[in-house]
Amino acid sequence: MMYSFRDVNENITLVPMPAEAMQINGVYLETEIEGYRTLYVKGREAFSPELETYEIGTRNGEIRKSKRYPARIITVGYQLIAKDSESFREAYNRLGGLLNVNDAEIIFDDESDKYFIGTPTLVDEVEPGRNSVAGEIEITCLDPMKYSVVEYEATPLVDDPRSILIDYGGTYESFPVLEADFYREEDIDEDGESNALTGAGDCGYVAFFNEDEKIIQIGDPKEEDGTEAYEKSQTLINQTFETTSGWNTDASGLWTLNSGLAVSSDAIQTGNLGMNVASFAVLADPKTTSATVLKNRRTSAGSPRFYYTVTLRASGRTSNAVNVTATITASLGTDKNYFGRGLGLRGSLYCGGAWRSVTIKGTSAYWRGRSGHTVSMSFTVTGLSDTTSALTGIKFKVDRTDSLLENVAGRLSETACSNLPISTYVADVPETYYLGVSDYGTGSGVYHGPSMTRNLPEDAKGEVGASDFSFTYKQKMCIGSGSGDAIQLGGFQANCVSGSGVDRKIVAGVRVLKNKAGKTASLIFYVNDKPVESIDIDLSYTNKYFGAGSSAIQTSSITKSGKDIKFSVGDIARVFSDDTVADVKVTQITFIFDQYSTIAPLSYNGIYWAKFVKNNCDTWENIPNKFSANDVLEADCSIGEVYLNGVISPQLGALGNDWEEFCLKPGLNQIGIAYSNWVTDEHAPQFKVRYREAYL
Repeated sequence: MMYSFRDVNENITLVPMPAEAMQINGVYLETEIEGYRTLYVKGREAFSPELETYEIGTRNGEIRKSKRYPARIITVGYQLIAKDSESFREAYNRLGGLLNVNDAEIIFDDESDKYFIGTPTLVDEVEPGRNSVAGEIEITCLDPMKYSVVEYEATPLVDDPRSILIDYGGTYESFPVLEADFYREEDIDEDGESNALTGAGDCGYVAFFNEDEKIIQIGDPKEEDGTEAYEKSQTLINQTFETTSGWNTDASGLWTLNSGLAVSSDAIQTGNLGMNVASFAVLADPKTTSATVLKNRRTSAGSPRFYYTVTLRASGRTSNAVNVTATITASLGTDKNYFGRGLGLRGSLYCGGAWRSVTIKGTSAYWRGRSGHTVSMSFTVTGLSDTTSALTGIKFKVDRTDSLLENVAGRLSETACSNLPISTYVADVPETYYLGVSDYGTGSGVYHGPSMTRNLPEDAKGEVGASDFSFTYKQKMCIGSGSGDAIQLGGFQANCVSGSGVDRKIVAGVRVLKNKAGKTASLIFYVNDKPVESIDIDLSYTNKYFGAGSSAIQTSSITKSGKDIKFSVGDIARVFSDDTVADVKVTQITFIFDQYSTIAPLSYNGIYWAKFVKNNCDTWENIPNKFSANDVLEADCSIGEVYLNGVISPQLGALGNDWEEFCLKPGLNQIGIAYSNWVTDEHAPQFKVRYREAYL
C-alpha cells in the first residue's frame, strides 16, 4: 500500500511515502536521505513467548514455571538509488549518522500512533560498484513491546474523588506513574502580592491501591496517630520565580541583594537579578543550509584550463540577515599542468546585492598537478524578510592579479550560479521563565555577580531559626549549545547560614564552579564553613543535573537532621556528620550567581523556585508531615522508584510496596486513593495516573 500526498493548491503530486516508512527519533529516512525508500518490514507482528517448565514425577505434561517475551528483532528492507558515486557515498554517510543511536523511538507510518524502543545493530553489506542497491537494517528492541505515542492521564472521578477509573486499551500490562500534586501555597500569590503560608495542605502519606489489593504507599501513615506525638514541620519559605512578574517589587522585597555569605572570599557580590526566558514554546532555531552553487565550471580560454567550484553555507539566520561562508575551490585540469609564481588569481562573488572578493592564488604560490586549492570568505547578507527562503542572483567571476594581462589562463567571466536555500525566520515564543542575572557587574580577574539573601521568618511559636530543616530549590545551569560555548565560566552557590553580621557561618552549602574551558565543573559540598568533598560533574547544555533537556533533574535539596546533613544535588547524594552543628540554627539562605572576569558567563544560571521547611524533630523518620506546599510526588511503578520534586527519594517508599504487581491490565481498572486524615478536602492533594498503552 502506498500513500500519495497532493497539494490541492498547486495540484502537484509529490513523491509517495511508503506505508511502512520508518521514523527514527522523529526523522523519516525518506525525507532525510535522497533516494532512500523503505521496501518492507519484518518482525513487527505478534510473536511467541518463551516458557520455562518443569516435570513432576509421572504426571502427564509439564508445569509452567514462568513465561517471558524475548527481545524483538525488526528487519527493515530498503532501496537506495543515487545519481552518481559521490551522491551515493553522501547518502550512506547520512544513513550511518541517523542509525548511530541507542534506544531510539521507532515509528512506522502505517501505525504512527505507536512506537518501539530499539537500537540499530546490523546494516547489511550491499553489492559493490553500484549506485542502486537494496539492503536490510536490523533493529534490536530489548523491550519487545510497542507503546502508544500518547501518554494518557487519568484523574479521580467527579463524584468519587478517592477513586480513579481507567479504561485501558492496551493488549499487555502497563506499569503506570502515580502522581500526587500537593496543595499550592506560596509567599507571593498569582497576583504578585504577599501571602501568609498556612501549611493547610501538608500531608504525611499517600497511598494507591488496586482491585487486586496491591498497594503503593509513600510516606508513613503511622506518624499521624502514633503513641508519641511529634510536632509537625512548618514551611517558612515557598517562593516561585516562573512568570514574567516573578521578581516584582513584592517578590524582590523579601530578599536582600549582594549581602550574602559566600563560601569563598574570591568573589565580588555585585550586579542585579531579573526574570529570564528558560525555554521556548517556539524557538527561533534556523537551520544551517548549504549548496554547491557552481560545480567544476571550466575556463573557456588560455592554458592551462581551470575548474572552479563554489559552495555556500548559510547560518545564524535572523529576521533580516544571514551569515554566509563561501568556499571556492580551483583546480588544474591534468597532472602535467602548472601555474607558476608571478601569476595570481582573485575570485569575486556577487551575493546579496554586493560583490565580495578573495585572493585565490597569490603571486608567490606555485601550483602543479590536478590537486584542488581552496579559499574561504565570510560575510553577512542583510535586507532580508523573515519569509525569504533563498538567496538568488548569485554570480561568480575570476580575474588575474598579475601584470601578464595578455595571459587569460585562469580567468572566468561573470557566471550565473544556482540559488542558495536559506532557513526562513520564526521569532522566539517564550514558554517558561526563571530568575537569573540581568547584570553581573564588573570584576577583573575574579568571580563577580549578584547574590540574593532571605532571612527566615518567625515560625508559629514566634521563634527564629531552624536547627532541623529541608531546603529545596530548582535551578537551571549549563553552558550554551553553540560550538564556542565551552569557554564560558561561572559559578553558583546555595548556602544555609547561621548567626548574623560578622558571626555568620555557613552550616551547609553547595557550590558549582566552572573555572576552565570545556564541559566540566566542580561540585563542592560545604559543612560548618569548610569544603568536605569536591567532585567533577558535566555542565554541558543537556547535562542531566541542571541542563536544558527535558530529562534533567534540576531539583536539589539540603536536609539537616541533628548532626547529619544530607545533600541531594541533581541525582548526586551525599551525607556528612558533624557534632558541632547538631544544635546550630540556620537563620538565612543565600543564592549567588557568578561570572569570571570578562569571560563569557554561563548561558543559563538561575533558579525556578526555593522552599525552606523547618522540621520540629531531629529524626527524619518521625516527621509527621513529610509533604508540604507545592510538592510533586511521583512513583514510577515500572522501575520501583519514588521522586519528590524530581529528586529520587527511596526513603519515602514503604518496604512492602507491590511494585512488580501494580499494573494496568486490558479493560477497566480501578485505583483507590488514601492520604492523611488531617488534610481537609479543600486542601487535598491532586492525584493523577499517567500511563502509555502497551501492545504485543
